[in-house]
Amino acid sequence: MNSPRLAPAATVMTHRGGDVFYATRQPLQPYPHTLLEHLDAWARNAPERVFLAQREGPDEAWHRLGYAAARERVQAMAQVLLQQGACAGDTLLLIDANSITHALLSLAAMSVGVIVLPVSPVHLQSAQGLARIESVAQRVRPGLAYMADASASRPALSEAAACRWLSADMLAGDVAHDADATAADLLRARRTQIDADTPAKLLLTSGSTGLPKIVIHTQRMLCAQQQQMAQLWQFLEDGPPVLCDWLPWNHTSGGNNSFNMTLRNGGTLFIDQGRPTLKDIGHSIHNLREVSPTWYTNVPLGYAALLPHLEDDASFAEAFFRRLDLLVYGGAPLPAELWRRMDAVCRRTTGHAARWASGWGLTETTSTSAITHFETTGAGEIGLPLPGMCLRLSPRRGLYAVAVKGPNVTPGYLDDDERTRAAFDEEGFFRTGDLVSFVDPANPDAGLRYEGRSSDEFKLGSGIWVVPGRIKAQLLSHTGPLVQDVVVAGSGRLRLVVFLWLNAELVQRDFADAADEAGSQGEGRAALVGFLEEAVAAYNAVHTGSSESLARACVLVEPPSAAFGELTDKGTINPRRFLSRRADLVEAQYVHAARQPGSVGFEAGGAVSSITVVAA
Repeated sequence: MNSPRLAPAATVMTHRGGDVFYATRQPLQPYPHTLLEHLDAWARNAPERVFLAQREGPDEAWHRLGYAAARERVQAMAQVLLQQGACAGDTLLLIDANSITHALLSLAAMSVGVIVLPVSPVHLQSAQGLARIESVAQRVRPGLAYMADASASRPALSEAAACRWLSADMLAGDVAHDADATAADLLRARRTQIDADTPAKLLLTSGSTGLPKIVIHTQRMLCAQQQQMAQLWQFLEDGPPVLCDWLPWNHTSGGNNSFNMTLRNGGTLFIDQGRPTLKDIGHSIHNLREVSPTWYTNVPLGYAALLPHLEDDASFAEAFFRRLDLLVYGGAPLPAELWRRMDAVCRRTTGHAARWASGWGLTETTSTSAITHFETTGAGEIGLPLPGMCLRLSPRRGLYAVAVKGPNVTPGYLDDDERTRAAFDEEGFFRTGDLVSFVDPANPDAGLRYEGRSSDEFKLGSGIWVVPGRIKAQLLSHTGPLVQDVVVAGSGRLRLVVFLWLNAELVQRDFADAADEAGSQGEGRAALVGFLEEAVAAYNAVHTGSSESLARACVLVEPPSAAFGELTDKGTINPRRFLSRRADLVEAQYVHAARQPGSVGFEAGGAVSSITVVAA
């Protein structure tokens, strides 16, 4: 593993009206007005370098597309859009997984002033998903639509009757060099009208607290964020990055960070059809073995799925770490044991410690507001603000509520003035709803730690405030990715109980028969019980106050239901919906806690199999 070039940590803090204004000393350098300028530049300067690659055909060989060829295809698709009557300001509903066509069509749309709304094709597989697409379309009123899977049922866009559907055959043609002068002039004219404030794409929030917000992304946001990242992760400019990445482009991390990072820095993106699951991780392993990326990001569950293969297969570990500059994680805390084991594999393979990085941001901040660009000491650290950003930290019961301002922050939500006004304070800072703390209050250059969402806070019956995000992060550091999510209950009560949603694949892999009938007592189930006992006891040993210690933990047998709104689009539990729908289950846990303080139980159709742990 390499020793990447990173910017030194240096911050500036000012205080006003009780708030802390926190920024990086390094000023933001100039950046292009549009993403298209990056494509133009690399098509000129590195025309044959591979921009995108995906597996195709029965032999699943890599199909590679260079920068010059990509630019040609983008121009051809832009001509198709104009032939279909695309107007500046129209929206393209793009229903496709990550693919070369997805990427080129997005850039083509941007080049003629059409706004891209990417949506996961997973929604086509259920009535609920189709209803979600149709609901969004009623609000967006797309003028164009593309669906990669021609065999799937098209969503009914009744409110967008004039919407033109594009087909793969339409988009497959070459650029029409003999197009009439009027068409060529129109293409050039559209391009010249695009500036930094032109909307480029729309992304949906998870909708965990109601109707999903439709976040406007301008060209300025997309370009500024990549300049900000490159100034702190300076190694990105030392050579074109190589990515092998699965993160979906309809979400902010994959679409705004991984893809745009590749384009901005003239890199190569190998589209990984794998996923961070035991079922699909084999695809990722196959790809990573061939690609040897220079930059790799995943969620903790993905690293947990990769880890046994890295530990057991020295040739795979050598291929994985050979060119790697940085390991990046996000989406959840990285358990300390997972960190330690990955570091051990890296040291054994390369002779050097693993270089980890993480960050923090939202869809409204183009995926990132802060990153670590220095040695970190543990999971949960989110680093320093990006250049050109200012974080407003408002004291809140020992933590800070954080609001942000910068060129990568959205101007607002599409056709939603009320929620846009509510999102910004009187000085134009975007209220993120997140809570943070300083890693070292005496040293602001050590950065921030993420502590959770302010909307999840509640009071115990004693009047003491509880921060569920902090409890979740600390508990997950003991359980690792075996626990997929945690819900904390206790509003108005004297003690806390938690509900644990286990990752079924890891239970099956590591504890064999534990996933069987709830009443079974096989060796695998006993091992699972023992593991959870130890994890909860270890947590309670260092969290003894009533606002943190756990009176009971219940393992869910019935998974959270998307149909009843218990799951967000991110695959995490919506705590409010969950606790409201399962009020009887919550009440049952307090009955058990009164009988057996400090117990862990398995939900089982109303009956719970309990085991005792050390209570605080």
